[in-house]
Amino acid sequence: MKKIVSLILIFILAFSLCSCGNTAQESEGLKIVCTAFPQYDYIKNILGSDEGLAMLVDDGGDLHSYEPTAQDIIAIGSADLFVYLGGVSDSWAEGALKSANNPDLKAVALMDTVDTLEEEYAAGMEHDHEHEHIEAHDGDHEKEDEHIWLSLKNAAKITDYLCNALCEIDAQNAALYRANADEYIEKLNALDGEYQAVINSAERNTLLFADRFPFRYMTEDYSLTYYAAFAGCSSESEASFETMAFLIDKTKELNLPVILSIDGSDGSIAEMISGETGAKVLSLNSCQSVSSVDIVQGANYLNIMENNLEILREALN
Repeated sequence: MKKIVSLILIFILAFSLCSCGNTAQESEGLKIVCTAFPQYDYIKNILGSDEGLAMLVDDGGDLHSYEPTAQDIIAIGSADLFVYLGGVSDSWAEGALKSANNPDLKAVALMDTVDTLEEEYAAGMEHDHEHEHIEAHDGDHEKEDEHIWLSLKNAAKITDYLCNALCEIDAQNAALYRANADEYIEKLNALDGEYQAVINSAERNTLLFADRFPFRYMTEDYSLTYYAAFAGCSSESEASFETMAFLIDKTKELNLPVILSIDGSDGSIAEMISGETGAKVLSLNSCQSVSSVDIVQGANYLNIMENNLEILREALN
């Protein structure tokens, strides 16, 4: 309730400030605001630079718990393009768009650009009681899995869609954007082919996450089986005795050499399971905790997904 009230106050303040004049748009150059790292990096590759490009969740924080500031709302209102996920995690974005006093603002919700999957509870997975409470009062279909960017196939589709949006906004540079996007999509497709080749030649087809599981789109792409402690958007952090016992038994039953955790996790559940099974603990990067500092140091979507492929190679052999 406190979060809702604070967001309402932010929107009221931002609306009053935006109504005073749209002076930020009078300066030259595109202004693009993204909520998180994946879409930031896709657009950076389309533009060929990060000039005029801003990322709101830039401190390595979790998109699921992010709350926009009044300055964030103002930045969105003065942008040419606003790109957000479009799921439960950034549901605040709809309010920000309604408060924007900018008829020329174009907005793209990424979950509208690809086919989505429902978040599911696999065998042995700890059920998220907060998630259950939300669904019981929602009245809608089951919650969609938001982690669409962890499919290289989706990344290619999203890049193409974002390129078209940029070409509409800035037709003068459309040829450059299309050339850059095509080159980037070719790299995404090539890496997708490498993933498929590694998985085709692997000894196993099962992954076990002693953590949250945001990789459903990836496992769906390559027909991998998975077990996990929690669903991808789960707010739970402690696994029950039953969940721990299930994951330990599965690790032993399948003789898995590797169990997985994800970025931003303390890895404690994985270490406990490792202690019982002897399996090695490795971490896959879900691109959810990439900060502006990481970007300056060279982090990008392609090299993160390349590193993830090497983890998968070891986990599946």
